Formats: sequence, structure tokens, C-alpha cells
Amino acid sequence: MDHICRLAPINLSDSTALDTLVEHRRVFNLKHCELNIYETYHQCSDVILSYDGLVISSMMRGRKVMSLDGDDGFVFLPGESVILPQGISMKVDFPDADLKHPVQCATLALDWDMVNKNLAFLNEHYPNTAPPFEWKLNFARYHFFNNRELASSLNKLISISMEENTAKDALADLSLKFLLLRIIQTQNMETIHEGRAKQDHRFMPAIQYIHDHLTEKISVDTLAREACMSKPSFFQAFKETFLMSPLDYVIRQRIELAKKIMADPTITTTEACYQSGFNNPNYFIKLFKRLEGITPKIYREARL
Repeated sequence: MDHICRLAPINLSDSTALDTLVEHRRVFNLKHCELNIYETYHQCSDVILSYDGLVISSMMRGRKVMSLDGDDGFVFLPGESVILPQGISMKVDFPDADLKHPVQCATLALDWDMVNKNLAFLNEHYPNTAPPFEWKLNFARYHFFNNRELASSLNKLISISMEENTAKDALADLSLKFLLLRIIQTQNMETIHEGRAKQDHRFMPAIQYIHDHLTEKISVDTLAREACMSKPSFFQAFKETFLMSPLDYVIRQRIELAKKIMADPTITTTEACYQSGFNNPNYFIKLFKRLEGITPKIYREARL
């Protein structure tokens, strides 16, 4: 996975002059889409999210717990997005919101006919030459992480929506094509990562070794032996399959472990560094910021 990129929060509201503490809204209208910036300042539950057309919602600050009918809820955090087709509702809970820690998200509602026309245009003029060989939104994968390219596309469209510019509808239409393509690419890449990991059994012994010895010293030589491959062959095949080197994979797994450890407020970030297999706190902070977009301290403050 590319490292997760957060959208920058927007300071729009004076918390002393709100019409509501739950999903206070600022609306920016365009010809083919509507941008809503929502802010919630009060703990609440069972708020229903439902729109006409395609919905693209991205977290900017705080956290929500979201669920579709019949599905388990999931925590929705900055650096993540969801898409919903027309006619689908989602239930939203705000367990942490208050006046000092508002929850903020950006939600785009796109005209459905416009979405279909843009996808048809892309498939006709710029056909996808890689699996699944079609530019198509995947609503089975409605919750995903923002990579750098997707976050950039979202920020661009948000910026255009808030401009006072006579050409902003034209700029937005061009940006919408770009955004749809980035969403599909992000979904496809996550699908490819998961599919390759499950299908290529050569790497299962090495992956299992990584998870069993995550906090210990791990070398490519050891992983190659576990996979019964030469070191050069293992390194090349692993990188082609997972789109990252074996040691990059180890680092990402250690960062994920550190995030779980930091959920315990009694454990310091330095302790989390050592307990997750890193031996240098400064190096840990540097890697964490590169992969998550924020420092371990800021990450923890946003989630506790």
C-alpha cells in the first residue's frame, strides 16, 4: 500500500455561532457536484448519511464509526475515504466529538449521469490495459485509504469548489474525471495487492516468518531461505508481487504493530518504538511520518 495521505482540515466555522452541533454543514455548489464540509461538535449516534448520485466522503479531522445495513461497523479516520452509490444509506456514530475536538469530513455528491458519462469517456478514449481491463467503480470496496495521488485529486477538487472563479465549473469537470480515475486506480491496486498475496503461495513461509519474528532482526537472506529461493530471485519476485521490497514490507508491518501498541495510553511512543521492533526512536518517527503522513505523537493524540 502507498503511504496514507490525509486531507488538510478546513477552518470554516465559529463554534460559538453554529446552527447545529451535529453535522453542521457548509455547501459549495457546482454544475455537476456539490461539496459539503460537515463538522460535528457533540457525541451522537445513528446519524444517517444518504444522498442522490455518487457520494465520495473523506475524513479530515477526528473519527466516526460507520456501518452499512447488515455489516459490522468500522472506524473512519483521517486519510481514509468511502464511496456510496445512489440509494444506499450509511449509519454514522460520533463517539468522541466535542466543542474542542470537532469531527470534520468533506463529502462530494456527484450527479450520477455525469459519473456514467465520464466513465464511458475514459473507457472509450483511454481504455484500461491492465486487469480488470475496465474503468469501473468497485462498490464492494467502498472503504479505502488515500494514497498521495488520490489525496491530491481530492484536495484539488475541494479547492476549486471553494474558489470565486468564473471558470470553476469547467475546472471542476476536468478534475472530476481525474478524481474518478484515481479512485478506481486506488481500489484496483488494493485488490491486486490482496489477490497476489493470497494466490502466490511461494511467499507464505516468508510472510509467516515475518509475523512470527516481527520484533526481531529479520534479513532478506533468512526470508529467502524460508521461501526456498535464492536471495536475488526472492528479492525480485517479492518486489514484483507486493510492489515493495521485503524489508519495506517488514517496516510497514512494524508500523502497524506500533499503531496497535500506541492504542494503550499507558505506553509511551518510545516504548512503542522498541516493542514493535525498532531500535532507534528518531528513525521510528521518521519512518512513521513518511508512511502515515504525521508523527506518532500526533497520530496518537487524534485517536485517544
